[in-house]
Amino acid sequence: MKTSQLLAASAVLSLAGAAAWAHPPGEHGTMAQGKMEQDKMGHAAKGAGGHHMMADEAFMASMQSMHRSMTAAKGGTVDATFAKKMIAHHEGAIAMARIELEHGADAQAKQLAQKTIDENTRGIAALRDWLRAHGG
Repeated sequence: MKTSQLLAASAVLSLAGAAAWAHPPGEHGTMAQGKMEQDKMGHAAKGAGGHHMMADEAFMASMQSMHRSMTAAKGGTVDATFAKKMIAHHEGAIAMARIELEHGADAQAKQLAQKTIDENTRGIAALRDWLRAHGG
């Protein structure tokens, strides 16, 4: 199997795993039934429930974007590819932390989200510095 096929298969499995985690079969019968129940509740549900659904959708979108970016990231060497994929990974972590800051309610979770943003921002800077220094 070619590397691109392996990466594509890995991305599909990762997304399928994320979907299964978000709606495990035991929680709402089947994943399809869980999705139908969620759709029935719809976006008309405002307040905490509606806010949670908006956050769930934002988390899924951010994870899908991160996986696409990580899959597409390539460098001229294994080291450069690693750095570029990790940048995409850190950007995904920042996106998810921002969702917590926007939608979360717990002060400690919000502090952890801000710490995640700060640490991953530094990590991205270090990886970009390395890439500049190594012609990546």
